[in-house]
Amino acid sequence: MTNQQDPEGSLSYPTTTYPYELDFVQDNFYTRPNWFSWPLGVAKFIWTLLKLVSVSSLKISWDYLTFSLHYIMFTQRRAVAFVYFLEQIKDALVSVLMWRRGLLFRPSTHVGLLVLASVALVVGSLFRAGVAAEDFSRDQVLSAENTPVTLIPSDRPRSEIVKYKVEKGDTLSKVASAYSISVDSIKWANNLDDVDTVKPGDTLAVPPVTGVIHKVKKSDTIYSVAKKYKANAQTIANYPFNYIDDTLKLRVGESLIVPGGKMPPPTPLPTAPSGPRNYPIYYAGGSGLFAWPVKGTLNQAPSWWHPAIDIGAPYGAVVSAAMAGTVVEAGWSNLGFGNDLVIAHPNGYTTLYAHLSSIKAKAGQAVVKGQQIGNVGCTGFCTGPHLHLEVRRGNRNVNPLSVLP
Repeated sequence: MTNQQDPEGSLSYPTTTYPYELDFVQDNFYTRPNWFSWPLGVAKFIWTLLKLVSVSSLKISWDYLTFSLHYIMFTQRRAVAFVYFLEQIKDALVSVLMWRRGLLFRPSTHVGLLVLASVALVVGSLFRAGVAAEDFSRDQVLSAENTPVTLIPSDRPRSEIVKYKVEKGDTLSKVASAYSISVDSIKWANNLDDVDTVKPGDTLAVPPVTGVIHKVKKSDTIYSVAKKYKANAQTIANYPFNYIDDTLKLRVGESLIVPGGKMPPPTPLPTAPSGPRNYPIYYAGGSGLFAWPVKGTLNQAPSWWHPAIDIGAPYGAVVSAAMAGTVVEAGWSNLGFGNDLVIAHPNGYTTLYAHLSSIKAKAGQAVVKGQQIGNVGCTGFCTGPHLHLEVRRGNRNVNPLSVLP
């Protein structure tokens, strides 16, 4: 214990001193420097920064992918809309350019000839060999321009049916020669049976060309008319004064010119006695081995290029088996027959029924004579409802009329 003196010197107080040692190993743990704390902080900062960058990158990538997909869809829609717009413009131009091809035939021909003449003049002037100006005198040009005569080619086709009044001494041959057509054409146009039936004062309808004048009915088509008169369908469509447009539709009631056509001869077709089916009978020396499969009219007889018969009948009329047998084929044909059906008969014959609107039997099915196997239609290559019937024996076609009643 020691006495401590006050700095002022007026007071004194005792103090006690205790000697001891400090344990620096234990007491300096929180006071000495920590050499591992700052690298850990830096690592934490870098990890946090990497997480932020990764999340931001993923978000930016997702936004870019979404934008790209929407932009592609937008571009596709705009491209499709532009294509549709071009198609509408094309359709409008086609409808204008192709309107009434027949009515525009004459002006189109004139414009085409004018263009060709203009091109010939321009091109010819480049290669001419110097024609002298005096070769073309003014008097000759004026004389040609003032000629008061219209020159009409004698072989130019007429566009209308001429009404000719028969005079004394006229004959059909004379009238036909004057108009450069056949006598039969005048007979067909006027329903004449004999050339000697005309007399002075009669009025004859004279067709513009050799052929037939056909009054269009509701069910007529170019192909059916051409088939009826044994003419070429393309020739009928191309005849400029028929005024047929690209739809190839005929106007009911109009007079159609069939160039080169021939009036079919009348074919009397007696009918069979009344019975369950009342099939028509065509007297062609047939054996009656098969029955008529449908009631109708004979539209087309067999030929070397058409080894079958076409029986005209209403659409949907019942088609029956001509003889008992087994159906070996039933379905669609790629040979132009449309819906067809083939029946094999026990006697070695096969029959084919084509252009059916519906088929009522299946392949492998046994049918009896007179059983319904389908309905009349116009599938495949045809010009109207009818039944195409073929009869075969082995690999050879047989004339159907020879085996029918």
